[in-house]
Amino acid sequence: MRRHALAIAVIAALVSATLSVGTAAGDTPGAPVDQPTTSDQAKVSWIAAAQSADQLNEAVLVAEQQVTDAQAAATAAQAAADALVADVTAADAAVVAAQAQVDVYQPTLDAVAGASLRGARFSQMSSLLTADSADDYLDRTSALSQVAAETLATMDQARAARDAADALKASADGKHAAAQQAADVGAVAVSTAQAAAADASAKRDALDGQILQYEQLYSSLSVAERGEAIEEFATANLSPEAQQRLADQAAARAAAGLTDDVIANDISDLAVRDAPDVVGGLAAAAALTRRGLSYVWGATGPSSFDCSGLMLWAWAQAGIDIPRSSSEQATLPEVPLDELRAGDLVTFYSPVSHVGMYVGNGLVIHASMPGVPITVVPLDRAGPHPTGHRVPR
Repeated sequence: MRRHALAIAVIAALVSATLSVGTAAGDTPGAPVDQPTTSDQAKVSWIAAAQSADQLNEAVLVAEQQVTDAQAAATAAQAAADALVADVTAADAAVVAAQAQVDVYQPTLDAVAGASLRGARFSQMSSLLTADSADDYLDRTSALSQVAAETLATMDQARAARDAADALKASADGKHAAAQQAADVGAVAVSTAQAAAADASAKRDALDGQILQYEQLYSSLSVAERGEAIEEFATANLSPEAQQRLADQAAARAAAGLTDDVIANDISDLAVRDAPDVVGGLAAAAALTRRGLSYVWGATGPSSFDCSGLMLWAWAQAGIDIPRSSSEQATLPEVPLDELRAGDLVTFYSPVSHVGMYVGNGLVIHASMPGVPITVVPLDRAGPHPTGHRVPR
């Protein structure tokens, strides 16, 4: 039990581990790019740094969720171990009580055993041989029968008390083992929480370094150069399928009379009409109210967001909780791109590190990177490898 109590104390002391434990930032992805010397190099470097930082932001979110999960597991292990402490204490008390009951019968059993060793003969034959008369024999036989019955009853009771004590002892041993196992599980959970906290801290340090580099590159570019870099990034390396999808969706919007002005002014109404149900429409409409607001790494609103933070906030306005990070949001049920409806999520890149929300008519709203306001773009201009996901209702 001392080891068990120590493990519980360790859990209580360490389950509150925070992100203060760090490791070298160089152990995490996102190596710095070379310092640019021209405007064109600065544009490329800015996009590269932004992408690296965005991927690190996703890694930080995942690591921090792992810390939360690990600490919850440690807390649950502590609660389980605490509950077993009461069971162990009760079992030990029951064993003591059972042994006390056994001890009640011990003097009688000892007396019987001692008499037998001294040559006492509790039998009808010994009564016959020692009786003074027939009446004395009958009296002695009757007394012997009563003594024998009482002795047997006492022995039966003593045996039952011993069996009960043995069963309780076995049960108590089992509870001790379970308590020790719970303590061991708790120790592993604490160790996992500590490792997750160290990993998250390292990733946070690396992200801070990437953000600093990003900001330096961003400030070196003019507004026009930033726009050019974003345009080049959005259209670079589009797959033939993506190019065809963009063309088909643009043609469909044109055929429906959805000009840029109409989309800009009426997109919320269009999204609500495209949604499969009320909650999907609410989520899409909520996301669209955030157009023009700022991207901030790690932000979840209401005035600034990262990509997955915007999805989290928008669906919360519809009363539904979804996972925090884009990689976790990518675990939601998949839906083909040609079956997307307003409110569905679309994840990008492989592995997933970006997410947007479909708002109908081949368009998504997304928070792409700092310096670029939350905006609505054609689906394939939000990133490569798009995959649709439907939020369970």
